[in-house]
Amino acid sequence: MSAFGTPAAPNPNPNKSFEVAQPPSDSVSSLSFSPKANYLVATSWDNQVRCWEIMHSGAVVGSTPKASISHDQPVLCSAWKDDGTTVFSGGCDKQAKMWPLSGGQPMTVGMHDAPIKEIAWIPEMNLLVTGSWDKTLKYWDTRQSNPVHT
Repeated sequence: MSAFGTPAAPNPNPNKSFEVAQPPSDSVSSLSFSPKANYLVATSWDNQVRCWEIMHSGAVVGSTPKASISHDQPVLCSAWKDDGTTVFSGGCDKQAKMWPLSGGQPMTVGMHDAPIKEIAWIPEMNLLVTGSWDKTLKYWDTRQSNPVHT
């Protein structure tokens, strides 16, 4: 209640939520924040990986995503390289992609026989690991076309 017995106006944003510009057109499958900068990456069932710059307050910088890339099918997972300059993604197209945010083109750095459900960067080994519905884990040196271990 506010003064004089009138109800207080409801808070229009009690969770201090902010909307991102150009959100995914289908369900979000994963979110990951950069370890070094104020960037948020979202993967989605709309086959896209999008990156937004987020201020410390939670507000989104700019009216469009900072960058985005496409997969051929829904994207299920993402991970950041420890230096915060590169994003890895995997999904139903069975591809692991490496995406330098400096403007370079995304590259396919790994393949599975079924969708890639999990992806992680291992900085101590300088390797990418992917987990797939084909029941395998694969370790990738991103400079080579074949996994270093399965």
